[in-house]
Amino acid sequence: MRIAFVMHGSRGDVQPAVALGAELSRRGHSVELAVPDDLVAAVSRSGLPTRSLCPSTSELLSSPLVKRDLKSWNPYKRLTALRKVGSHGSAMSERVMGELADMADVLVGGPLAQERAATVAESRRIAFVPLHYCPIRPNHQLSPLYRPLPTAISAAVWRTADFLFSLTQRPGDRALRRRLGLPSVSGTIGARLRRRGSPEIQAYDAELFPLLEDEWGKQRPFTGFLLPDSQTRAKLNGHNDNSQTTGILDWIRSGPSPVYVGFGSMHIPPERISSIVDAILSLRLRVIAHTPHALPERDGLLHITDPVDHEILFPACRAAVHHGGAGTTAAALRAGIPSVIGWLSADQPLWAAALRDRGAGTGAPLSRLSGTDLELLTASEPYRAAQALASRIVDPGEAVDAACDVILQAAAAGPTLYAGVPPDGASRLHAPTTPRT
Repeated sequence: MRIAFVMHGSRGDVQPAVALGAELSRRGHSVELAVPDDLVAAVSRSGLPTRSLCPSTSELLSSPLVKRDLKSWNPYKRLTALRKVGSHGSAMSERVMGELADMADVLVGGPLAQERAATVAESRRIAFVPLHYCPIRPNHQLSPLYRPLPTAISAAVWRTADFLFSLTQRPGDRALRRRLGLPSVSGTIGARLRRRGSPEIQAYDAELFPLLEDEWGKQRPFTGFLLPDSQTRAKLNGHNDNSQTTGILDWIRSGPSPVYVGFGSMHIPPERISSIVDAILSLRLRVIAHTPHALPERDGLLHITDPVDHEILFPACRAAVHHGGAGTTAAALRAGIPSVIGWLSADQPLWAAALRDRGAGTGAPLSRLSGTDLELLTASEPYRAAQALASRIVDPGEAVDAACDVILQAAAAGPTLYAGVPPDGASRLHAPTTPRT
C-alpha cells in the first residue's frame, strides 16, 4: 500500500504520524510525509521520505493572529481568526496534498485542515483517514469546558462549536471543490465522514473518556496514544549520543525527584515561567525548567533548552507542570506522575479535566495558575492515582499497531460512496493528474 500523511500543526501534531509511518514502512508499505516547513528537517531525520506541506507553524503560533485574535472575547474576531488559521498556507497545502494523493492509496491527516484533505482524497477517489488527538466531535458525554456542565447544555455547546467551526472552513472548501470539479456538499466534516463510513482514529486512550467509546462506536476506534519507538524519537530530537540525557539523569539522581516544568511549542511570557519555577522552589521541591527563556541560577534548579525525550525524563520526575498538550499529557500518564496543567487553548482544558476527574492532576488557565494549584505537587493522593492510571492505559506499541491496521483496512477498502454523488456520478470526479501504478 502507498500511504501519504499530510500533517498540519506543531510537532505534537506531527510526531504521531511519524510513529505510524515508521511502523508502516517496517511492514513493507510505501510511506511519505508532508509537514510544515519548520518541521521538515526534524522529521526527515526519521529516515522517512518527507516534504514541505505548508509554511512554518512556529511563525503562525507567534503571530498576533494566534496570540491575540484567537483568544479574543469578540465572537466575530475569534471566528475570523479561526478561518485564517484554518486556511494558513492553504494554496501550498492543497497543491502538495494533490500531488501526494495522485500516487497514494490513502491520505491520512491530523485534526487541522481535514476538510481540505478529505476533499482532495475524494477527488482522487482514494480513502481519507483522520487522526484525532483529543475528542473534537459533538457528543453527550463530555463537557467541552474544564468545569462540568449539565448534559443537555454540554451537548448543545459541542454542536454549536462544531457548526461555527464548519462555517469558518466552508468558503475555502467550497472553492476547492469547485476547482476540483466536485459537487457541493452540506453538513460538517464529521457528519460527512460519518455518512461515508470513513474511520476516524481516536489516537488517545479510551480509559480517559470511556463513555465516548460507547457513544461513537466502531467507526471512531480508540487506539491509545501514538508514540514513535525510542530510536525514531532519538532521531527526531537530533540526539547522536546520550550525553545530554545522561547529564540530566545524573542531576536528578543527585537529590529528590524534581518537578518538570515545560510548555512545548507554546509561546509563554518569560515572567510567567519564572513565577511558576519560583513557586515550586518555594515548596522545597527541585525543578527541571525546559524553556528557551533565561533563568537565574538557583539551588535545586536545572535549566535545559534543547529537545529532551519525555519518555526517559518523566519516569525520573515526581510530577509535571505543562500546557496540557496531548503528547505531554500522555507522556506523564505513561510515567505514572501527576500533572498540573496551565492551559492556553484548544484541547488543553479537556486533558486537565480528565486528569482531575481521575485524581491524577489539576489545572487552570495559565494566566491564573496559582500557588494553590501547585500545592498538588506536595500531596500523595495524586501520585497513587497517576500510578494506577498508568497501569490501565494502552501500551504505545499496541496503539501504533491498531492505528496502522485501521489505515491499511481503509486503504484496501478504497473510497465509499461520497455524499451527494450518485453511483453513476463517479465519472464526474476529478481524475488523478498522474496515474497510480
